[in-house]
Amino acid sequence: MPLVAAMPGAVAQTQPDAEYNLIRRSYTINADGSMEIRYRKELKLLRNRAITAYADKGETFIEYNPAFEELTINECYTIRPDGSKVVTPPNAFVKQLPSGCADCGRYNGIREMAIVHTALEYNCIIVLDYTLHRKSGLLAERFNLQTDCPVKRYELDYPGMPDSMRLHTNLPQTINEPYMKRRVRYDVEFQIGNLPQYTAETALPEARNLLQSLKRETDLQTVTAIRDWVVDYVTLNKIDLARVDYRMTPAAEVFRSNCGTALDKLGLLAALLNEAGFDARILNESMPSLLEEPFVVELEIDNEWYDLTATDKERMVPALKTMSDLDCIKGDPILVCPWRITAKNPLTYDTILQPDTMPGGYLHYTLPATPFDNYYSPANLPPTRTSNVWIGEPLLGDGPALQYACRYTIQMPGHLRLVGGDRKIQYEIPGVGSIKVVIRKEGGKLLAYKELVVIPSEITPEQYSAFRRLIIDWESSNELMFK
Repeated sequence: MPLVAAMPGAVAQTQPDAEYNLIRRSYTINADGSMEIRYRKELKLLRNRAITAYADKGETFIEYNPAFEELTINECYTIRPDGSKVVTPPNAFVKQLPSGCADCGRYNGIREMAIVHTALEYNCIIVLDYTLHRKSGLLAERFNLQTDCPVKRYELDYPGMPDSMRLHTNLPQTINEPYMKRRVRYDVEFQIGNLPQYTAETALPEARNLLQSLKRETDLQTVTAIRDWVVDYVTLNKIDLARVDYRMTPAAEVFRSNCGTALDKLGLLAALLNEAGFDARILNESMPSLLEEPFVVELEIDNEWYDLTATDKERMVPALKTMSDLDCIKGDPILVCPWRITAKNPLTYDTILQPDTMPGGYLHYTLPATPFDNYYSPANLPPTRTSNVWIGEPLLGDGPALQYACRYTIQMPGHLRLVGGDRKIQYEIPGVGSIKVVIRKEGGKLLAYKELVVIPSEITPEQYSAFRRLIIDWESSNELMFK
């Protein structure tokens, strides 16, 4: 997909693969409390890649739940370059089970309408207009007006919408390059009706044998083992929660079926922790509109409060009571950066060494991944750049844009030796940032501390080489060799 310029001074001349002449979304509340969601797209295909490389161009997929939703196709046809219209034939509309529901019997009633558009060629226009009738008064929506191709006209209408949001013209396509600044002004979020407040179940006797097998030496290790089991062994169904009307399935049913939505898994995790003797609660205020993960369970361990999720093994951090201080972008309470943690409150990892065997009798071990490692990677950083790298607004006041720290305690056999001995990396690059890495062995434990500071909100091409050096040294310290 060709890129559209996002930074001042950058120019993009490449023709897009396709462009929307029109996208229209409208939401109507009926007198009986039900609602109708009507969607229309008029998409012009400009290059062969739009026809062959993207399933969402030549095909459309619409999920709905026949138990309380009805789908009506109002119009579906293709306008050929000569102006003639080819109506999509009946056999091009295929009802199927969404792939995310294949391993979860409870949700086998959900359907996906796959529409295979026909008569596709250069400069044709795909027209699709459908209505989703919801027999529900609940809906939480969050999306970005931008798509992977430009939009000439975007019309939007929902209850309570400000007039300034009703019409957008000439929207550029989304940016596919990593680390480019988000265009917050294109984010849309609204809620219809009052979504439920979720309460953690206090017991789950069916899981007592499992919990006995997951018990570890310390409470923190036990909680981590329970969380890891839910993440690894309970199949995640990634359907939109609107398809289940934002209902959380009872924990016993999720446990028996071994599958569920992110919300179902959250309820199961809370019930398992409470059955194990912990006082876990679902933090409803951490998910004001249920629009994005992570959903959070909070509990106290050794006088320290922790937040954890049922879908991510990398998040197990002391609870932060001032989440607004961690918002990536002011005014966006949903997008929270878990990697923007100060050195005073580092992420803590307690694990057991499980190295990989290497030739020559060596053992290889990689430090557990953190949210930061999944976001910034040397693999996505070319040697040079001509545009800025977006880091984010300063965490607090006039401080650095990013200050991240993590501490590891790794149980390991006493006979293993760290190849090259203890490690220490520590330096500062004025105006850019600093790094500190200390790795050493003490008895049967490997202790590691890593801290990274990046000062500017945006890294310029002149600062990029120094920034890239910091990231490379950060990741290279994750790889350890033993013998």
